Amino acid sequence: MKFTAWLFGASIFFFLPVALVYGILTDFKELVGFPAIALVGLMCLMIGGYVGLHHRTTGDIASDNEQGEIADEAYEYGFYSPWSWWPLVVAIGGAITFMGVAVGWWIVPFGALILSVGVVGLVFEYDRGKHAH
Repeated sequence: MKFTAWLFGASIFFFLPVALVYGILTDFKELVGFPAIALVGLMCLMIGGYVGLHHRTTGDIASDNEQGEIADEAYEYGFYSPWSWWPLVVAIGGAITFMGVAVGWWIVPFGALILSVGVVGLVFEYDRGKHAH
């Protein structure tokens, strides 16, 4: 986490000069590029600050140890149901919703409905029936 905080925090020394050079080359008339690049630098600084503060409270993690092994980072990532069809329903609903944004807004409610059903099914999959916890 130390290196990650340093990397994100130091990226402001890249993005702010690039934003200034971009602004000078465009005479600050282009109203999207300069603020966007500057904000990317500030957001990276914000992420670096957060990760640095989080490192202070939690301490070193396995990736901070230069003598560490790959197995030191091994842990359980979570439980994923191998037979669930709900992620497919969520993906189809999301695809239809985003297609509606591109093609026609009248499609968005249908995609949002399918997406909502998929999310509810995915969240409550283990609440009832044979696999209830």
